Amino acid sequence: MGAGRAASRWLQERVFPRFRGVRYVPRTRFRQSAKVMRRGGDLPVLVSRQLGYRELTPAVEWFARAAPAARPILVLRRHDEWLRSVYLREIKELRYVPFEAFIDLERDEGVRPQSSALFRERIRVLEDHFEHRPLVLFFDRLVADPRGFVRTIADYVGAAYEEARISFRPSNRSYRDRQYRFLREVGRRWPVKRREEPASAGLRWLRVRSRRLAWHAGVTLGGVAPERILSADPLLTEAQLARARAFYAADWEACVDYARRHNPGLLAGE
Repeated sequence: MGAGRAASRWLQERVFPRFRGVRYVPRTRFRQSAKVMRRGGDLPVLVSRQLGYRELTPAVEWFARAAPAARPILVLRRHDEWLRSVYLREIKELRYVPFEAFIDLERDEGVRPQSSALFRERIRVLEDHFEHRPLVLFFDRLVADPRGFVRTIADYVGAAYEEARISFRPSNRSYRDRQYRFLREVGRRWPVKRREEPASAGLRWLRVRSRRLAWHAGVTLGGVAPERILSADPLLTEAQLARARAFYAADWEACVDYARRHNPGLLAGE
């Protein structure tokens, strides 16, 4: 399980399908994973899912009822880097607000509550629902040594693989600053509404497809839009990121300390 924006999609699409000796349940079939496990078989089941802060506890509760002896793996990214990635995704999805309104580190009145970025609590949720402590890994290690990162997970789940069949190129396209600035201008003028109410699978599919169409159109137009219509204000400042890093420093240290104590020899992120 991942917090999102921590290479979960790369693992799900380029790594786990290449594992041999396990039955891999794709993220799109997460709700069918209990049925796969009930069928039994000689091979262990590998299930992967990135979960938002609202989804985490109910999804873990549901999965733990089916597989209380599961061995959870959690991939974490340092708070300032993670918040930067999440915030740029909001801009890409045309839901622009200033960073201070996205996550308010003073009054906690932002779009996202401060608690949404408390990663030690996510570890605690996993501890409370499964018989085994989670294996906590860090995005920093994946960046520094992606091949070693994959070997760690494969060894942990008992999988074999051919390294040559795995693409270690980044899976998410990095949008240029100019394109994000254009999407920010679109989001300012025609913001996409935030929807919290549940929706049918068909409506969710339509919303995702509509957003993707808007992203691609925005990226294309952003590459040719005149500079004069784009604000020169930075998308994020180093001061904002440094403040976020300092605000969550104790939580990050708690996560690193947890990995140091319970997953010795597998650390990065310090």
